[in-house]
Amino acid sequence: MAERVLSHKRLSSIKQFLYGSPYYPEHWDADVRSQDAQRMKAAGWNCVRMAEFAWDRMEVEEGRFDFSLFDETIQSLGKVGIKTILCTPTATPPVWLTRAHPEILRVDERGVRMAHGSRQHACTTGPLYGENSRRITSAMAEHFAGNPDVIGWQTDNEFNCQFSECHCESCQDGFREFLAEKYNGDLDALNQAWGTAFWSQTYRSFEEIETPRPNLPTHPNPGQKLDYARFLSWAVTRFQAEQIAILRQANPDWFITHNGIFRHIDYRGQFSRDLDVLGYDVYPFFTHDPAERVLNQCFNLDYVRSLSGNFIIPEQQSGPGGQGPYFHDNPEPGEMRRMVYTSISRGADSVLFFRWRTARFGAEEYWCGVLDHDNVPRRRLHEAAQLGVELGRVGPEILGTYVQITAGIAAGDFDANEAHDTLPFDLPAPRLTAQSVWRALFRRGYPVGCVHPADDLSDLKVYFLPHWEVVDPAWLPNLQTFVDRGGLLVIGARSATRGLENAVTAETLPGVLRGLTGMTVEEYGHQNHPESRPLAIDFAGNRVQSEYWYEVLQPEGDTGVLARWQGRYLSGQPAATLRHVGRGVVVYVGTYLTSQVMAGLWPLLQPLCGLQPLLPHIPLGMEVTLRTDGKKKLWFLINSTGQVISVPVPSGTDLVNQRSISGSLILPNNGVAVIKN
Repeated sequence: MAERVLSHKRLSSIKQFLYGSPYYPEHWDADVRSQDAQRMKAAGWNCVRMAEFAWDRMEVEEGRFDFSLFDETIQSLGKVGIKTILCTPTATPPVWLTRAHPEILRVDERGVRMAHGSRQHACTTGPLYGENSRRITSAMAEHFAGNPDVIGWQTDNEFNCQFSECHCESCQDGFREFLAEKYNGDLDALNQAWGTAFWSQTYRSFEEIETPRPNLPTHPNPGQKLDYARFLSWAVTRFQAEQIAILRQANPDWFITHNGIFRHIDYRGQFSRDLDVLGYDVYPFFTHDPAERVLNQCFNLDYVRSLSGNFIIPEQQSGPGGQGPYFHDNPEPGEMRRMVYTSISRGADSVLFFRWRTARFGAEEYWCGVLDHDNVPRRRLHEAAQLGVELGRVGPEILGTYVQITAGIAAGDFDANEAHDTLPFDLPAPRLTAQSVWRALFRRGYPVGCVHPADDLSDLKVYFLPHWEVVDPAWLPNLQTFVDRGGLLVIGARSATRGLENAVTAETLPGVLRGLTGMTVEEYGHQNHPESRPLAIDFAGNRVQSEYWYEVLQPEGDTGVLARWQGRYLSGQPAATLRHVGRGVVVYVGTYLTSQVMAGLWPLLQPLCGLQPLLPHIPLGMEVTLRTDGKKKLWFLINSTGQVISVPVPSGTDLVNQRSISGSLILPNNGVAVIKN
C-alpha cells in the first residue's frame, strides 16, 4: 500500500456520505428492537456502527464465539439498505479475561492497578492482552468477511479517552524496547539527549530505565517525559496496526477508521497513515456557554482537519449527556441540525449521531440519543429525519471537496504539544494559543483554518506559528518557500526555544528561526501578575496590554521594528519586528498572541497580506465556509447568532431548500443554506 500523505486538503476515501448512528442491539430485547430498522430508514439512515463494547456477547468464554445477535441485526438493517461499520471491541475486555489475568490491567502513576467494571482498563502494551485482542479481531474479521452489509471498521473506541498513561510491568518493558529502538541501542546517545548528568541520572543499561512519574518525589526529566509521551503513541499505534493488518487481510475492500481525538497519540504520524480516514467524536455541549460552544466546535473541527484532512464523525452529539458530576444542555429546536452542518462545512464527510436510543442502564444511562429512554419518537428524531432528507441532496455533493482557506494557524504537532506539557510554566498550551489567533480571524469572517508547518502552505496568504517551544529544523525550507513566494509569516514569543529532545537550545533565541526572522531575543520574562507591573505594546499608536510573557528584541541587518514596549524599564524597546524576505514578510512578536494583542496587531498585518473575508458584511456569529474541488463551490452559511439575520450570498442553488438564490438571504436562528455554484 502506498504511504498516505497527511494534509489538511487530503480527501477522504469514503465512497458514500454515511448518515446514521451508533447502535447497541445488546442493550435491548427483540420487542424494543423490532421497529428500529424501519424507523432508521424513515429518518434517512444509511449506516450504523456496532459492537465496540460487546466483547462479552461475542466471545462468551475464551475461544467460544457467538455472533448470532449481530448477524441478525446486520441482516435486518441490510434489508432496508442500512450498512454497518463494525468495531473491534478491545476497549472493554470481558470479566473472564481480567479475572484470569489481572496483569493485563493498567497501573496509574501511584502504582494502583485498575479494576474491572468500567472501560479502557486493560493495557495495550501487554503481550497477553495483544494475543487476546488479535484473537477476537481475527474471529470477527473471518466471520464477517463475506457479509456485503459490513462496509468498514472502527478500531477499538476512543483510545486514551479515560486513561492515557500506564506504568505496569508491560509498559516498563515496552518503554525500554521503544528507547532501544529510537536510540539504536546506544545508551550514550540517550544519556546525552536527556541530559542525565543532571541530578546523577546517568543510566548504565536500558533495564535501569523506568517510566517517569511526577511527584515521586519531585520533577521528572523533561527529555524522559517527552520520550515517554512518544512511547505511549508508539504503543497504541502498534496495537492498532495489529488489528488493521488482520482486517485488511480478511477483506481489503473494508475502510478502516478510529474515533479520536485524545492525549498522547500522534495523529499526524503513523497512527493516522494506517487508517483510511480519521474519525472525530463531536460533543459541543461540553462547552456550557452557547456562544463559546459555536467557536469551540468550529476550531476543534479545523484542528482535527489539520491532522490528516477530511474526516468522518462516528459520534455527533444529538442530545444532553451526563455522567456523574455533569449533565449537558438539551439542544434547542434546530440546534442539533445546525451543529451537523457546522461539522460538514469544516471537513466532515460522514456523520453518525450518538446514539440511536438512550440506554436505560450503565454509566451512560443519561447520555441521551435521538430517541429517549421510553422509545417514543419526539422532536430530536423528527429533526434528524428532516436532516436525513436534506443530506440526501447535500451529502453526494460534499464528497471530493475540501475546505478552502487562505489564513493558516500552526496546530496539531505532537512534539510541540507534548513538549509544552512537560514544562508548562502556567502558560497557555499550543492548542489554546492557536485558538486565540484563530478566533481573531474567524470573527472577522476570514477563511481561516489550522495547518501543520510541514503541510502545503501554497494557498495561504498569512501563516501564524504561535509559541511552539519545539520547532523541527526540517520545517524551515517549507516556511522559507512560503515567505519567498509572497506569504506573511507571523511568529510568536518563545518559539524554537528547545530542541527535538526537549533540551534548551544553545543558540541565541529564537534558535533555528533566527535566520528567518533576522532578530534575536535579548531578554525575556514571565508576567506572573501583569496587573501590578503592567506592560503595553504600542502598535502604531494603539496601546495594547501584554499578558503572560515579554521579550526584548534586537533587530539584525535589514530587519525593522514593528512595535515597541511601553511601561517600566522596557519603554521604547522593540516588542515586534518585521523583515522582508523574498516577496513576503516575516513578523516576530515578543509576547503571547492573545485576543487583545491580535486586535492591536491585525490592522498592521492585514495590509501586508491582503487577506479578505469570504463574503463582505457578515454579521458577528455567522459561520461562512467554502468547500471546493477546484471547480465546484459549496458555500455554507450557518446562522448561530441567536437572531434572524439577512446576509449577502453568492448566486447559485441552495441545496438545503432546493431553490435558486442570489443577492441576499434571510436566515432564522439555526438556519442553514448550502449554495452550490
